[in-house]
Amino acid sequence: MNKKITVKQKFNRPVAEVFDLLSKHATYNAMFFPVQVVRVQDAADPQRPDGLGSIRRMGFGKIKPLQEQITKVEENQLIEYKLIDNPLVKHHLGRLAFQSVSDQATLVTYTIEFEGKIPLSSLIVLSQLKFVVTLGMAKLAKNMK
Repeated sequence: MNKKITVKQKFNRPVAEVFDLLSKHATYNAMFFPVQVVRVQDAADPQRPDGLGSIRRMGFGKIKPLQEQITKVEENQLIEYKLIDNPLVKHHLGRLAFQSVSDQATLVTYTIEFEGKIPLSSLIVLSQLKFVVTLGMAKLAKNMK
């Protein structure tokens, strides 16, 4: 069974601005600092290189062992990604859902499903992810004011 976490964050900006920010891989450098995020494969759409099919690597310095691929994009509504090529992970799916709560406010619901191959790893990884995502989303929301 997959385990998951959910983090909700309100942004005091219109949904299109919040979606635009969170659809760029470089944004995650600020959100997950000190982890570094770089795009290593562009999406098929040259207008949106961080879009559907793009791949980003995450890590520190030259060592970036984690790879994520964008698997679904619905403009101003949803971004999904999965972890790829990781022998320690059975399942990993990230989902950012965007909901306009007013003309100038957006609610982002960030859900991460994770199942590791090592016993108890799921609980440890998810607790760390919840902490990092909660802090990172709050920081981004504060900086968008």
